[in-house]
Amino acid sequence: MVCLNHPDREAVTVCAACGKPLCKECIVSDGKDNYCSDLCLRRGQESCQRAKEVIVTSAKVDRKLHLRALIWFIILALLVAGAWFFYQKNQKKVDRKFNSVTKSFKDGIDEAINAGKGAMPQDSKYKRERESLVK
Repeated sequence: MVCLNHPDREAVTVCAACGKPLCKECIVSDGKDNYCSDLCLRRGQESCQRAKEVIVTSAKVDRKLHLRALIWFIILALLVAGAWFFYQKNQKKVDRKFNSVTKSFKDGIDEAINAGKGAMPQDSKYKRERESLVK
């Protein structure tokens, strides 16, 4: 690979910003990376700064999400503890109400099933004809 600015020289590195091949004479360095120009050097530094800002912002967001999850867990644990405490103090009333609601639910289901059976014809001419073929 040859230097883009000096086609007669061998490239020793590439620009960290744009990827152009460079010879020793064309290198503009910031101490860490090699660039082809001051413009690329500035762009590279700006890019590093933006990357650092993104990392810091991402860390802040992660901390907020973890804190929010912890708060929701605490709220849920308190609700469960409160419900258990209420049930222990009012167990007889709660059990009576639960059994009452369960019984009325079962009665409603039985009533719906019986209503459905009454709505369907149990005997029809078609059914009698089919049964007579089997006999």
